[in-house]
Amino acid sequence: MKRIVIIHYHLNPGGVTRIIESQIKSLKKYRPSLQIVVAAGYCENPDQIRSLGAELLIDENLNYLDENNTDPDTEYKSLLGFFNRLFQKEDIIHIHNLNLGKNPLLTLAISEFAQKGYKILNHAHDFAEDRPQNLQFLKHIIENKFGKDLSEVLYPDLPNFFHATLNSFDKRRLIDYGMTEAKVFLLPNPVSFDPGHKQIDGLELKIKLCKQLNLDSGKKLVTYPVRVIRRKNIGEYILLAALLSQEANWLVTQPPKNPVEIIPYDQWKDFCRKEGISLVFEAGLKVDFEELIRASDFCFTTSIKEGFGMVFLEPWLLDTPVVGRDLPHITEDIKKSGIKFPLLYRAIRVPFHDQIVDFSSLAVSDQQTCISNIVRNETFRNLVITKNPFIENLLNFKDKTIMANNKSIINKEYSLLNYAERLEKIYQKFVG
Repeated sequence: MKRIVIIHYHLNPGGVTRIIESQIKSLKKYRPSLQIVVAAGYCENPDQIRSLGAELLIDENLNYLDENNTDPDTEYKSLLGFFNRLFQKEDIIHIHNLNLGKNPLLTLAISEFAQKGYKILNHAHDFAEDRPQNLQFLKHIIENKFGKDLSEVLYPDLPNFFHATLNSFDKRRLIDYGMTEAKVFLLPNPVSFDPGHKQIDGLELKIKLCKQLNLDSGKKLVTYPVRVIRRKNIGEYILLAALLSQEANWLVTQPPKNPVEIIPYDQWKDFCRKEGISLVFEAGLKVDFEELIRASDFCFTTSIKEGFGMVFLEPWLLDTPVVGRDLPHITEDIKKSGIKFPLLYRAIRVPFHDQIVDFSSLAVSDQQTCISNIVRNETFRNLVITKNPFIENLLNFKDKTIMANNKSIINKEYSLLNYAERLEKIYQKFVG
């Protein structure tokens, strides 16, 4: 194994970039002499990647494809030229989200190199099959423009083309798509915190942060460590804030970056102001993130879709229990490792048009009507609690044994060292 070439569309701050950084760190610790090259269309912080010991190459052809501002034929030739200069036959090409549909030309180019025998690992965090617009874009470019069979491009049956998934659910999905099980590897993300702060007493830290945020430190502190986008199901979190406002302070950490997401986000902020629901938005921009998680009594999640589910793991490392909506396709693997979640629920059921439905299935306008009824109508409020009796005990977890056990398992099973060993085993499959 001579070189690992890591490819992604961009290296903006976020989940995939963070995993790429962990990938470099773990491999360099495991095998210091390994040569790692990272190629992306854009990198916000080049020094960060280089400081980890990797070579960084930027080529804008790797970025998201905007068909309205490009000639596909010209860009495709340019992309092939870049790869011809970059790739060596001995390389292992580890590409993140190859088949997501953000740049179909990149997907097609990698397929062409795979047909020539180059070693390809598609590290699948997300799937175009879950995003109809992305899948249509892939079909438009790969089938209509270039006349190639989409399934053969996305999932070629080649001895040198492997896939890695974040969870067992996605592994089974790829096998259902026709991939040989021996070519699909489970690769859960590493989970680690490098403590950047002197250990302050939790209560002292909580008092300090509550003072900074103008909150009552006598209440519990509940934090949803999330960038608020639609799949994070913020309405359900606001519903719980309305129900349990006397018991806790409720916070979310980050606003969305995508302009499309900002409009519904602002509508939720306006709604909370109008209804008098005390929820602190953008807390992560106002105080230190790690301190906030460490000081919180609970980290909460109401997300309805995740690729890996870092929120189910990270907070335990900072001695903060995780509460909220269960996602069985994500927590299945986590629970198998021995981690316990005593306070996860499957759904919040609410009255709607003479029926009882899962709150998350409602349109935003209906969710807001439901929450308004909770705020203004005590009978309705009591009915919601009756239909969801677990709500009254959501914030009552105090089992230090579970806390210590979960933290120990995460430190062992999801460490950078374990991650490097898993990567090494996958890479060795390429070299026999």
